[in-house]
Amino acid sequence: MGLYADIVPHLATSARERRGQIPVRVILGAMICWMLYAADRPGLIAPWIVLTTAVQLLEWQALAPFRKGADAALERHADVLPALGATMLMAGIHAGAAALIWSSGGQILSTVAVLIVVGGMINNLASGIENRALYLIGTAPYAVALFAMPASRWLEGETRHLPLLLGCLALFFGALLSVWGRVHAARMAEIEAIREASLRLAQAEAAMADRAAMAAIVSHELRTPVSAILAGAHVIRHGDRPEATPETADLIIDAGRLMTGMLNDLLDHSKIEARAMAIEARDFDLTALLADTDRFWRPQAAEKGLTLTAPAVGEPLWLKGDPYRLRQILNNLISNAIKFTEAGEVALEARVAGEGAGRSLTLTVRDEGAGIAPEAMSRLFTPFAQGSAEVARTYGGTGLGLTVSRDLARLMGGELTAASTAGEGAAFTLTMTLPLGEPVAEEAGAEGAGPELTRQLRVLAVDDHEINRRTLALVLQPLDVELVTASDGASALEALAARPFDVVLMDVNMPGIDGNEATRRLRASDGINATTPVIGFSAGTEAAQIEACRAAGMTDWLAKPLEPAKLYAALDRAMRPTPPDAERDAA
Repeated sequence: MGLYADIVPHLATSARERRGQIPVRVILGAMICWMLYAADRPGLIAPWIVLTTAVQLLEWQALAPFRKGADAALERHADVLPALGATMLMAGIHAGAAALIWSSGGQILSTVAVLIVVGGMINNLASGIENRALYLIGTAPYAVALFAMPASRWLEGETRHLPLLLGCLALFFGALLSVWGRVHAARMAEIEAIREASLRLAQAEAAMADRAAMAAIVSHELRTPVSAILAGAHVIRHGDRPEATPETADLIIDAGRLMTGMLNDLLDHSKIEARAMAIEARDFDLTALLADTDRFWRPQAAEKGLTLTAPAVGEPLWLKGDPYRLRQILNNLISNAIKFTEAGEVALEARVAGEGAGRSLTLTVRDEGAGIAPEAMSRLFTPFAQGSAEVARTYGGTGLGLTVSRDLARLMGGELTAASTAGEGAAFTLTMTLPLGEPVAEEAGAEGAGPELTRQLRVLAVDDHEINRRTLALVLQPLDVELVTASDGASALEALAARPFDVVLMDVNMPGIDGNEATRRLRASDGINATTPVIGFSAGTEAAQIEACRAAGMTDWLAKPLEPAKLYAALDRAMRPTPPDAERDAA
């Protein structure tokens, strides 16, 4: 069975090759008839024609199951012996005819007979190139005939130069096997290359299908918040119901946050796929992080009639890791738990173990929802996949939250797993080990309202998109600032050279002179705004990108989309007098 299993896949290639050799065999058969006539054996011509035709028909029938392809051949073990027998028989009758002609005497006929045998052995290179055993089976009759020819002379007493002839035959066989080995290696490399190319093509087609699915899902999901934003904006613009303005504003804010979450998931997924996601390592208080998470999600759970339980607030536990990404994972898990739970409890559990310099952290989010069906568990962490079509219609979403969460967990050296029984809820568990951290004093900030201005500020807002410039003007309107806008880095530098400003709001990514380069040129100048605070803002949130902004000379940085409270806090920081100690340190 082992030999069969090795030969069967290659019989398909052999069958196709031997089918292509039929015209050559017809011509060779006619030449053998001619040689039989020249050797004064015309009586053998008719039997030869009948024999070679019968054997050709037998081989055609025996190899028919294998001409359908390798996949079909794998199920044809019972047909292997007839196929191999027909192959050997076809070689045997040609080798026998050549030996008969060789024995008839005459230098020319003997030479032609040897050429028939050698040609048959070389011809079998094509039909047996993928398997050594298959090649030897098709070549064996020719090899027997080639050795039988000088052996017959030896039996007749002609022993002169016999060792030389045997040595040449051995050398010929060695060279033939060497050629087979090299051609076989080239053929196997070609097959592997074709297989690899087919695999890459399948992967590319799958990737294209994923991208098409992504475009369809994202375009569908983004329509919901966009529709809410447009509808809310029209309500406020017409002013028919002034009493509904706060409610409409809340609708727009919620829709904007929903859209931001989707875009963040897409961006994070793309960064992880491109291996461009950076994980920070800074000190944070796990106890405070869990308390903040509980405080953030408790109103959403209560609004749906659910109970949210979380670990009781205790002593601070300082660890070193990426609190932003850890919070992102917990937010995804709790959001899903609330979304898929109609009644009951959602629980956030935490367990910390270990001593010394590190702690083993286990965070679990449990819900009492419908659970996850067994057939859906296998695609739970697949991008753009939902548990079912009904789930996608009912709850929406891009299907990226769990994928991004698991990838983030692995980037932080941990793992995210899921356990569920249909109808009994689900539990998602995040496990990782983090080193102990050092306590860090929290920064005081004023995120609730704008800064208290003692005078009107002169602000330069630089952004290459008109919508963003209009947005900044709208957000800054309550502060009654004197606002000047610029659409690119070059025009910003011209404005900065012409008049003084109190603060510059600088978009980082712009065509031509970008925000970083414009800030570097501003700091290198001796102009009136060389030391003016520059607040950068960008959609890129990686630590390296933020550090590049700082290195260019920006004094602060904000993430897009800009939140008014955070912009007001940044303006407040920019307007604070710099302590003398800080000035000496900067110098």
